[in-house]
Amino acid sequence: MKSVTFVLSIVALVLGPITCAMAELDKQQIEIVSLHNQLRETHHAPKLIWDDQLASYAEHYASQCRFQHSSSPYGENLAAGYPTLSAAIHAWSNEQKQYSYFSPGFSMKTGHFTQIVWKATQKIGCGYVSCDGKNGTPGNYLVCEYSPAGNVASRRYFEKNVLPE
Repeated sequence: MKSVTFVLSIVALVLGPITCAMAELDKQQIEIVSLHNQLRETHHAPKLIWDDQLASYAEHYASQCRFQHSSSPYGENLAAGYPTLSAAIHAWSNEQKQYSYFSPGFSMKTGHFTQIVWKATQKIGCGYVSCDGKNGTPGNYLVCEYSPAGNVASRRYFEKNVLPE
């Protein structure tokens, strides 16, 4: 009986940190999806679901700490230097103030916002790492991938996919 208890204690010691890391990851996923879906709801877009394949791509890219868009086949938002996930996502959503529903289309000033609320997008996966200056990327680095991609360069697509509140 003592050997079974010993083995179970070892298993608990080994799996404990893994379980905590998984719980933290789940917490980040929930925060990311929740913040996106709150904004999407106000713009009449369906909820996003988490996609592990997108997340794997985003995590791999984020871990390189290169603050430039990848050549992904997905929609992509990047944020670096914000102290929290929430701060980064709110910065993207604040671009809404500069978006014109009277003249819909892509703009470098609003592209993060329009990707978040793009009605046809269904899935999201993100990577969040600490770069702290590596490759010139400050602080925390958030990379989010979206599928299908938004920001399709056509006024008609913007009219159908970026809806006013």
